[in-house]
Amino acid sequence: MIASFLKNCYPLFDETLINEIEEYAIVKSFKAEEHIVKQGQYIKYLPIIQNGSVKVFCSEDDTEFLLYYITAGESCIYSFAHIKSSEKASFSAIAETDSDLLLLPIHKVADWAKKFPSLNNIILNNYQKHYSELLDTTKQLIFYKLEDRLINYLHTKSQLRNTKLLAISHKEIAYDLGTSREVISRLIKKLERNRTLKQQGRKINLT
Repeated sequence: MIASFLKNCYPLFDETLINEIEEYAIVKSFKAEEHIVKQGQYIKYLPIIQNGSVKVFCSEDDTEFLLYYITAGESCIYSFAHIKSSEKASFSAIAETDSDLLLLPIHKVADWAKKFPSLNNIILNNYQKHYSELLDTTKQLIFYKLEDRLINYLHTKSQLRNTKLLAISHKEIAYDLGTSREVISRLIKKLERNRTLKQQGRKINLT
C-alpha cells in the first residue's frame, strides 16, 4: 500500500528509498479536527498526506492564525525545519477532514536526504509551494480587506471539503483569520445581504 502510493505520487523516487520508507514509516488515520502536532511538542515525524487535508496554524496569546493547508501528496514545510533541529514545534496541525498520513521518522528522513536526491527535490518543491502560500497570506493581510479574506477563506474550505455547505462556526473562522467572532458575524450578515452566501442554522451555504 505504501509502495503503491509513493510510486504514484513520487515517480522519481528510487526503489531503494521506497523500500526503506515502507520499512520505517507509520500509516496513521486522524479524524477531522484531531490534532496531529501541537505547538510546543517535539517533532518526531515528517508527515506526508495520503488522503484528506490538514490545517497548519500557529497560536500566540490565545489567538490562532491560519498558515496554510496541506493535501494529498504534500508535507509540511515547518516539519522540514526539524529534520536537523531538536527544537519544539512553533506550529500546530489538525486534520481538516478525515485523513490518512504517512509518518516518516525525522532521524531517518535526515539520512535519506543525504542518500537520495529525489527526496530533496520533493522537500524543495513542497517548500516552494507553501512559501508562496505564506507570501499570499501576508499580502492578504496587508492589502486585502477582511471581507475579501473571508470570502477566499470560505471558498478554500469549500474546495477542501468538496461541498458548498460548510459546517463551521463564526468562532472558528475568527480564530483562523485572527479577528473576533463579532466582526465575522457582522461580515457574514453583510455577505448574506449581498447574496454571496446564506447562513443556514449553524452552516454556511456558498451561493
